[in-house]
Amino acid sequence: MSQSSVSVWATSDGVRVNPETGRYLEARPDIHTDYPGGDYQTRNAVWDDAAGRVSLHAGRNEFVAFQVIVAVAQPVSDIRIRFDALRGPGGEEISGRHIALFKAWFAHVTQVSSGYQETSLGPAWYPDALLPVPTGQPLAFDIPGSDNRIGGTQRNQSAWIDIFVPRDSDDAPPGIYRGELAVSWPGGSRRLDVALTVWDFALPDETHCRGDIYNRTLLDMDDRQELGYYHMAHRHRFHPGVPAYRPDIQVARTDVAIDWSRYDRRLQKYFDGCAFTGEYGYWGPGYGTPIPHIVLPFDINKGGKGNRAWPIPLPPEGRTEDYEAVWVETARQLKIHFESDPTWRKVRKIAFLDGLDESYNEAAYEKMRYYCDLLRRGMGEDWFQFRIDGGYSWEAMASLEKHVGLWVCHTVGFDAEKMAYFRKRGVEPWFYGPMIYEREANSACGSNTFTDLDLLTCRGVGWVAWKLDCGYCEWEFDAYWDSHSGDYDPEMNWTHATNFRHRKNAFNGSGMLIYRGRPVGLDEPVPSIRLKALRRGLQDHEYLWMLAESGQGRTASRIVASVVHAQPFGQASIGNVEVWRNDPEAWLAARIEAGEALAVSG
Repeated sequence: MSQSSVSVWATSDGVRVNPETGRYLEARPDIHTDYPGGDYQTRNAVWDDAAGRVSLHAGRNEFVAFQVIVAVAQPVSDIRIRFDALRGPGGEEISGRHIALFKAWFAHVTQVSSGYQETSLGPAWYPDALLPVPTGQPLAFDIPGSDNRIGGTQRNQSAWIDIFVPRDSDDAPPGIYRGELAVSWPGGSRRLDVALTVWDFALPDETHCRGDIYNRTLLDMDDRQELGYYHMAHRHRFHPGVPAYRPDIQVARTDVAIDWSRYDRRLQKYFDGCAFTGEYGYWGPGYGTPIPHIVLPFDINKGGKGNRAWPIPLPPEGRTEDYEAVWVETARQLKIHFESDPTWRKVRKIAFLDGLDESYNEAAYEKMRYYCDLLRRGMGEDWFQFRIDGGYSWEAMASLEKHVGLWVCHTVGFDAEKMAYFRKRGVEPWFYGPMIYEREANSACGSNTFTDLDLLTCRGVGWVAWKLDCGYCEWEFDAYWDSHSGDYDPEMNWTHATNFRHRKNAFNGSGMLIYRGRPVGLDEPVPSIRLKALRRGLQDHEYLWMLAESGQGRTASRIVASVVHAQPFGQASIGNVEVWRNDPEAWLAARIEAGEALAVSG
């Protein structure tokens, strides 16, 4: 195989490369004029082909990532990538598990996600799932690959490289770290110089972008499987919002007996943070840091039907004194149990009645007030937050504001004036739903993770949360749902890019950021590139938080405004697809500006 038949180049974590054409999927000036263009295979924000150099920047306690693209003119077997270590000041190394290689798996998008005819990047093979390589081993592959079934049209393979900079300055003193990334194939090779500038600051272990990603599938996993997902979430700075873990309960009229043993065994390690220590095999950001909040077990049946109610369903005769007494007594015992452990006291408690989710009528509003009052009788008004989800009107919120502490508002209803008004009245706002609205019909889905939109819709979560001074919620990270066929099987995400169908709507990668490893022979969850983009945005949020904490809040706001230049969300945003700068290199430059400001301030 001749040297000239294989080429190697690198790019940032903000784009994806088409395995057939070798071009950025985001190189679409017909969609956004400021999408990346030019000869980016020769030079881009992190890559200089002439020097053979990848240039990166990071603080401590942070992941930074880049991609290596191998392109072939004809089929090539046994291509190998090795990257073992970066060496910096005083001979310190970043190596071992702190350098991770992944092979990109390609999802075949065959149709545009519903409602995104203008901004979808269109049908193509998208690099998405990231198959991990065992620590210390090379990444080996063929082009075309036999596993993904792209076929003879595949001419490119993406490799993803994660680098974690240790938290302690003794382990990663500031300065430039260098290492060699080697790509080899029969008859040829290329070596890339990787230069990482480590700034003299560390991102906090706590995550300051408030929020979670709603999930129900963890409830059906065993402890070991569940722990793998919690570890992945923690490393990517998000929290699974699971409604709801429940202890065993027995109720006889107004006597309530709760057995906490199974509940405690499952969740204690998350409440006190030991799940995120070496005792449980964890390493990375948030070491030893507990989860930020828990959704309490309480719920009612939707429309009077179903089996989600806890502690007991509403009896056929309706509300009775005994019914209310059970709710109050259960709430009282729950508070006592949580208060008995000092570490548990620090975990924020949220009451969310999923049976009233997105309910828009006066009868539902009355139930919200009624159940909140019952819980307050048992737990006190300030011990927990009563949460509602939905795009409620001004009038509805005026009737609920004295009861609601946390409002998770759909982005189409997230009007700035309304949210600011109720924030002043003690209602904390979070947003959920699509980040960009071509049309109001985009509100049909609560997700913003679509595979065929650019990665900024995932990265933008952290930036928009800062701009709007609010939290966020996303719908699912493990979803596969087809109401037409009745299929609900997340393992099908490996073979079906269109993973959510309901009525006339069909979405690619909706509510799906993590793949289940079993179909590819892995006993662990597998991250997606879209999850990495979310992580990048949540890490960026920490930069902004640190700037504000160091007295540079105006600098943080100016940097955000230079990227997110329009007001996201609400009715006024519908039809405006130019909410932010669309070139990911502009976002990278803004992060570097923030990092330099933090490094100077010390």
